[in-house]
Formats: sequence, structure tokens, C-alpha cells
Amino acid sequence: MKEQQNIQTQQAKDKKGLLKKIGAWFASPDGMQTLRFISAIAAVIAVGVICALLGIYMDKDNFLPKERNYALIGACAVELALVFIIAKFFSMQKKLKKSETKGCIDPFTAAFMLGLNSYFLPDFVMGSYFPKSNVLYILLGILLCWLLYLIGAVIFPKPHAWFCGVNVIFAIYALAQYYVTEFRGNPVQFADLANIKSVSEINGMYSLFLDGNVMFVLCDLILIFAVTVTTKVRKIKIRSRIISGVAVIAGCFVFVYGGRFAYDLGIKNRYIRLNFSGAENADTYRCVGYDLMFCFDGMFNRVTKPDGYSTQKAEDIITQYEVQKADKKPTIIAIMNESFADFEHIAQFKTNKDYLPNYHKLQEESISGYVSVSAYGGYSCNSEYEFLTGNTLGFLPSGSAVFTQYLNDKQNGLVSWLNELGYTTQAISPCSEGLWDIGNAYEQLQFKDRIYNCQDRMSDIQYFNGNITDETIFRYIEEQYERHAGSPYFVWTATMQNHAPYDDLSSVPSEITFEDYNNPAAQEYLNLIYQSDKALGELIDYFRNKDEEVIIVMFGDHYPHIIDFTEYLYGKDVALLSTEDYSRLRQTPFLIWSNKGVEAEKIDDISLNYLSNEVMEAAGLPKSRYQQELDKIRCDIPIISSYGYKTADGEWYSINDVADKYKDTLNEYETVQYYRMFDEKRDNSIN
Repeated sequence: MKEQQNIQTQQAKDKKGLLKKIGAWFASPDGMQTLRFISAIAAVIAVGVICALLGIYMDKDNFLPKERNYALIGACAVELALVFIIAKFFSMQKKLKKSETKGCIDPFTAAFMLGLNSYFLPDFVMGSYFPKSNVLYILLGILLCWLLYLIGAVIFPKPHAWFCGVNVIFAIYALAQYYVTEFRGNPVQFADLANIKSVSEINGMYSLFLDGNVMFVLCDLILIFAVTVTTKVRKIKIRSRIISGVAVIAGCFVFVYGGRFAYDLGIKNRYIRLNFSGAENADTYRCVGYDLMFCFDGMFNRVTKPDGYSTQKAEDIITQYEVQKADKKPTIIAIMNESFADFEHIAQFKTNKDYLPNYHKLQEESISGYVSVSAYGGYSCNSEYEFLTGNTLGFLPSGSAVFTQYLNDKQNGLVSWLNELGYTTQAISPCSEGLWDIGNAYEQLQFKDRIYNCQDRMSDIQYFNGNITDETIFRYIEEQYERHAGSPYFVWTATMQNHAPYDDLSSVPSEITFEDYNNPAAQEYLNLIYQSDKALGELIDYFRNKDEEVIIVMFGDHYPHIIDFTEYLYGKDVALLSTEDYSRLRQTPFLIWSNKGVEAEKIDDISLNYLSNEVMEAAGLPKSRYQQELDKIRCDIPIISSYGYKTADGEWYSINDVADKYKDTLNEYETVQYYRMFDEKRDNSIN
């Protein structure tokens, strides 16, 4: 009994001694310096959290997801307590002599606190708060940021410059996420690094602005700089640095393998919460964390071979078809109209007059309807790619920009097949070669003739909203047609007139007004497409009485990102829409018209990868082997895009949700597409 008492007494002394040592360390110069650094960083983070929470409270009805509200209330209480503790600590410091606070901070502690700030920074700015869908995302996100700072702490005796440099990168990243999401409605993804050149091509269309979120990032950067530069960091011995380096490598392995496990929990293809509403990217970044999800995109969001793939299997599928010779070769004019959409496809609203009168009239003598596209708010190059190749974004990683990522060599499609049929194929663009790297893309898609910055070859150029008008481009197409008269001619153009932003109503003639709604951006947009519709009518009239047969196909590349108007029409947050409701926001108007007449038809279910097949039929041209395969696929899968697919049964599925009945059809399509895009052994003579 006495022995047990002695043990308990000794344990109490040891505990008291340990507490005494901890207290002594906190009272030492090093301890005080460490606490000062930690409290300074924590104060910056606390201010950010409180500002974010105030923003949530002011917009609590629209905060998503609402089930996190209780966690946020708890987080607010914790932050208030943290601010109180920090204030108390600084008041205690004032009582100490200056000589007592001259110490050094451990570099690994400094790295952790800076990493914590960088972990929170983009999330605060983007409304992605601390509660995540899985605690593993929080741990991995913090580990990622800590490791980036820790590398400098291990390599450099004085890592101040490294710490400041990494902090600048995170601040730029946070601002990029904020501005890009405001402009296009989707976050910056790893694939966008390949699109930096394209950003420089369109940056003049947008104006950077200064608001509370931007000010917070700038203030955070300045404060972290000040704290870091004025803090002494303890030098660590070589032996300790080697051990720490091994620990960093081990941490990287933990991150990679833990990240693979976390990625497989439900992040694949962005169907983490909402099945596939179209807000997958934005909501997945919020649920996972902006730093971590960006890194995951670079690590795991890659093209993979289809199940059971082989070169021979793909060639057997394609070569089962026979190709025919063309009996006639009409002129084909293909127009992808920038942001050309019909908001009445979402819900009815009142305007003073019809904003698409020519389109609606032409439906009576055309093949028309709404075509499902993969893009929303941007990424026009993906719409070009789907139409010109028959391939779908549904089999590519989310966030892909095909022109800048996957067009490294010749790829077959509509253009190569028309070349084989004896056509002169021409691409006309009002943009420079650098936008989406179309200079390389059009070459790899095998256009025989390519014209960029076409306005440089024209006179009497008109502009709306700072962009060349559709009417101007169409006049140039008419000139090119006359030069190619009498020979098989295919011309492709992507317009720019209706490009965002929509912040200057005076930049376009104001003929369309709302009767019971007020939204300047939406009004400017409707007036822009009214002018597009007018130019389309004039183009049709120009070719209507030509002796030679002319086929014109026109479609919109995506909806514009005018979220207030969109959600007004839906009556709810876009991220909360059902799949069927959301699908309408990815369906743009199209028509196929012939001056020799086609049987008027309205097509209800079609996606952009199949639209060129409809053009071939309207023109009376034979289809390539791949186009014949697409006809077969379409019987089972009439719509397939980046956000999902619709089966012949009328059911919608997400891309990663494979319906058993159509598993073989999807695999067959993916197999031939992979062959045409990525197989180094492919035979490019097989069209």
C-alpha cells in the first residue's frame, strides 16, 4: 500500500515538474518569441474567419450546404475565444521587459503556422469554410501546405525568403481563384496551367476589381510578410536537418498515398455531393478545400485506358464499316456562335419583343433543337472539339481544355474526312493563334487553310461590347465563299460578339427590354444575341438563292455566366437543381439549313459530338467509319457530355455511374475515342 502511495507521489512530482518546465519554457525568450509568432498568425486567421462568418450570416439563406451551419456557429465561438486569448497574451507581453522577449522560433513551428494560414486563405476568400466533407481532407490539406513551407525550413538556415515566396504564391492563387470564379463561374483547376497563354489573349475583356475579399488577401499578405521578416528563426544543426529532410520525404509519401485513398472516397469526376448538377467543380472545391483539390487535379485527374483496351480491339470496331463515295459535294458553312443560348429554354420571361425572331422563323425550314454541350460559361474550345471530331468530353478528366492539352499530333474527325472527300477545308477566326492555342489545334485537326485575326484583312469592321460583330465575320465568310465558288468548300468559324463581360449596356443597340424584371447584364446579353440573330437572318438571305447547294449549321457553344438571371429563372440555386433541370443549362440552340431545302425537324435529344453527323445527312454526304460508329452509339446513348449521359430509356446518369445495360456501349465508344486520341500505334488513314 505504501509502495503504491510512493509511486503516486512520484508521478505527481514528475507531472508537476513537467508543467514547471513547460511554464519555464513559455517564460523564456524562445518561448515568448514562439508564442508571439503563433498568436500573430492566429490573429490574422481569426480575423479572416470572423469576416467570413459575418458574410455567411448576412447571406445565410444562400449558404451551401446548409447542414454546416451548426459547425460554423461553433467555429465562430471558437474564433471569438481565440481572439480573447490572443488579446490576453499580448497584454501580458507588455508587462515583460524587452530583453526578456529576444529569442528565436523553431522553424518547423513557423512553417506549420504559415502553412495553416495558407490553407485557410483561399478557402476564406471563396466561401469554403473549415468544416469539410471528410476530416481526412482537412488533415491532408494542412499537411500539403505545411510540407511546402517545411522544405524551405530544411534546406535553408534562414528560410525567411522561402516562407515569403511560398506565401506570395498562395496569395496569387487565392486571388486567381476569386477572379476566375467571378468571371466564368468555375474555379481554377490544374489543367488551367496549360491555358495561361489563352488568359493573356482575353484578359482585356475583363476588368479586375477591388472589394473586401481582395483587400483581405492583400492585407493578409502584408501582415504575414511583416511577421515573418521580423521574426528570428532558430538555426538547426546538419544532423537535425537531415532527419527533418527524411521526415519531409515521409510526409510526401503519406500525402500521396493518403491522397489517393481520399480521392477515391468520392472526388472522382466531381460527384462528391450533388450527383451531377453542373456545380461539381465549385462545390467539390468547397467540400474538399481549394489547395488540396487543386493538387488532386494535378495528381490524379488524368486520362486512363478503357477497360480491356487494345489497339486491335479499337481497329476491329472501326474497320467493320464500309465507306462510300460522295455523289455531290455542297458547300458547308459551320458556325459556333459565342455564348448563343436561349434562356427561355429554362423558363419563360417577358420582353418587349422576340429576341430570336429569325431563329424561330428558320425552324420552320430547318433541322433544329437544343444540343447538349459540355461547356458552361467558358471553355469554348471543348465545344469546337466535340463538333469537329465526334469525340466527347465525357471520357476526359473534368476541367480539360482539349486544344491546349491533348492536341499534340494529327487527329481525325470531320475535317480530315471532308479533306478525303475532296473538300477545301478552311478555318476563319477573329482571334489570334494563341487563344486556346487554336493555331496548333486547327493544324492538328487538319484544316487546309487557316485564317486568324480575320478583321486584319477586312474593312468597315463593326464592334459590339468590344468584340467583332457576327455580321462582320459573316460578310467575310461570304467573300471567302465567292473565292471558292465552284469547288467543294467547308468553312468553320467561331464568333466572339457575345463574349462576356456584360457590364456596358451602351456598347450594343438597346432594342430588347424586360417587362417585369431588371438585370442590366441579362439585358445587354439579350440585345447581343438579338444582333446575332439578325446577322444570321442576313447570312441565310445571302445564300438563299444561290445556284449551288449550301448547308449552314449554327449552334451556341455554351450558356453565358449570368448567375443572377439564371437562378431567377430557375427559382433556386443552380447547385440545388435536379439533373433534368440542370441539363437545360447545357443545351444551346442549333439549326441546320439548306438553300435547297431540308425536311423541317425538331430533334429533342442530341449532344454536340453527334451534331456533325446530322450535317452530313443534310448534305447528302457519306459518313466516315467513325461517324457510322457514332450513329450506332447514339441509338443507345443519345446524349453524352462532360456532366453525364442520357440513355435510350430516357434515364440520366453521371459519367462515372455506369448503367449495366449500357456498359458495353460506353466501353466501345471510349475504346474507339481513346484509339483516335491517344494510341501511339493508331492508323491515321482510318477515318
